[in-house]
Amino acid sequence: MEIKFNKYYEFRTKSLSGRYITNDSISQLTEISSYSEIGKSCNNLPIYYLKIGSGPIKILIWSQMHGNESTSTKALFDTISYFINIEKKYLSYFTLHIIPILNPDGSLLYTRENFNKIDLNRDASLLSQNESIVLRDLYNKIVPDFCFNLHDQRSIYSVANTNKSSILSFLSPAADPMKSETNSRITSMKVILSINNQLNKLIKGHISRYKDEYNPNCVGDTFQSLDTPTLLFESGHFENDYNRENTRKYMCFALITAIISITTNEYQQIDYKEYYSIPENTTCLSDIFLRNVKINNGIKEYRTNISIMYNEVLDKINNTIRFEPYIDKKGELINMFGHYELDFTNNDKTFRNDDDILNDLLLNVN
Repeated sequence: MEIKFNKYYEFRTKSLSGRYITNDSISQLTEISSYSEIGKSCNNLPIYYLKIGSGPIKILIWSQMHGNESTSTKALFDTISYFINIEKKYLSYFTLHIIPILNPDGSLLYTRENFNKIDLNRDASLLSQNESIVLRDLYNKIVPDFCFNLHDQRSIYSVANTNKSSILSFLSPAADPMKSETNSRITSMKVILSINNQLNKLIKGHISRYKDEYNPNCVGDTFQSLDTPTLLFESGHFENDYNRENTRKYMCFALITAIISITTNEYQQIDYKEYYSIPENTTCLSDIFLRNVKINNGIKEYRTNISIMYNEVLDKINNTIRFEPYIDKKGELINMFGHYELDFTNNDKTFRNDDDILNDLLLNVN
């Protein structure tokens, strides 16, 4: 499979960046000629739809089902640009049916849920929300050959029980509680292995398999149960990349690889059982991990480990995301690591266990 990854900065959608991606962000893109409006959100915002290509293989792709998961949306527009500007020949092989932001209310508010505070990825059975109905109606209308479900995962995710960040995760969702190896699920596994084989050349050791728990209320599980090969794509954390511009690049490469593997039938030559050799992701990481911090709780002094995470907070004035630290856990925290780590073993400073401990700790973090 020959893919022109070296041309990324030529086809990257340069006007789309940062974590805060909304309808306004994508409607202003000059790279896209026009959108169709496929429906309205629960707060009456337009849900946009794009159709790319004219070929017989139909791939349904949706992103930002969770409004604050925007990395894959950026990667998706980079992918569109790749096929429009670099490899036009594939446009006659496939038709991409795309909802770039399924949850425009959530994206505007920078929340996981929609305007009614419903997680759309738990609404596949009830179809209680406008957005869920829009997606299901499009699925029923086009009867896709494949579905791509695009998400972000938090920075806590690691590859197995290691300190390696899970930059990308993938899952072939289960189609039933027994997690049976149905034809559609096996097909999804093969496409994921195509991605894994290609991307491991670039970010070896940083690709994982997302946790496998069947839930009939999840959209991916539902479409898989309807015999449509469905893939979950999860964009994770790249070192020192909280705006996820590097992750976006590799997710773009994953999408391109999957589409080309499907259109060329390369995935059919792969032994699906290798899918299970992709390490599962776990939650072993903190944004900041402090080891052996000396604490005085008013009764005694002791040393402990402290995990600090960032809250992502929308700055409504500047339309940007602030990363505000908070103490997540204290204790022995076995098998925990940090994207940034600092060992206080040789630091005799004692921190009082009070409301100011976080600020005091951060003053000692370089």
